[in-house]
Amino acid sequence: MSLSDPVVRALRHADQMIREAERGDAFGVYDACRAAVAAISRLDDFYIALVQERDRQISYPYMFSNGRFLETGTVTYGPRGVVAWVVASRKPYCYRDDDGALLNHGVRFGDGDLSADAVVVPMVDDRGVIGLMGALSDSPEAFTDEVVTAMGWLAGLVVDRVLAASPSRRLDLGLVYPELLDTGRAGTLMAVNHAASALTEMASQIEELRGELERSGVDGSAAERLTALGRRCFEVQAALVTRLGAHATEEAATAPPPNPLDGLSPRERAVVELVVSPAGDPGNAGIAKALGIGTPTVKSHMASALAKLGLRNRSELRWLVKGSGPDA
Repeated sequence: MSLSDPVVRALRHADQMIREAERGDAFGVYDACRAAVAAISRLDDFYIALVQERDRQISYPYMFSNGRFLETGTVTYGPRGVVAWVVASRKPYCYRDDDGALLNHGVRFGDGDLSADAVVVPMVDDRGVIGLMGALSDSPEAFTDEVVTAMGWLAGLVVDRVLAASPSRRLDLGLVYPELLDTGRAGTLMAVNHAASALTEMASQIEELRGELERSGVDGSAAERLTALGRRCFEVQAALVTRLGAHATEEAATAPPPNPLDGLSPRERAVVELVVSPAGDPGNAGIAKALGIGTPTVKSHMASALAKLGLRNRSELRWLVKGSGPDA
């Protein structure tokens, strides 16, 4: 689709800022993307997330909500929310597609209130979905098709500029955080989260000190330096989580991917497996005959399975259940 002049200007400015950012300045890249989306929509919350699909880990190197940066870190994502759907489908999620049903399966972002609009676009390379860019708004219909297209373009910039790069230097964080000496992924992630928490606390203390200096009438240059130092805390967070938060160990890389059907009952799983079989969906009557149950029971199992998986209709099952057919 063609983009309007304001959107083109916002994207050109973001591209310029990203090109001028120093190598390794992940925060600057993420911040430029957020500024571009804010310039063309009613944006309240914005995040960048990195996904490790095999062990269902999602890391947030950049989180911004209602005018302030939030603590970053790594958590496990479930099989029924937006993250799982975008990773499986490789398509953007838009609030308007399901009136926020998938979005509201997950944890509240920012101030904890329900958002009135949202867009989550995938960051994709030859390995699949490696990250997400999310925008949320307290205003309904805040994100047009133009915004979705623009975010997809920005996501491509992030992949090219940050995620596809091989940093020439890595911080020796093991000297500061002994947990990083653990070769297991769990130890690394624990250390990353602890470091992110410490940086957030440091930024909060810096902001308190800056406020005290302003109230006491001290020279404004000191307050400006403290503001820059607080921002630096979040820059380090972004670099830390980007480099370490979503990189699997060799053990995780060779482990089989999780099965999205593990959370279903045996009968629900049997129904879903028939729907996604290579022979194609046999319909409710065909499933009932194959399993020796009634059609109403098939409908009940299907409705329950779709609800658990966070899907709206059975046609989406092939996106979620990988290796199940030609569309997978």
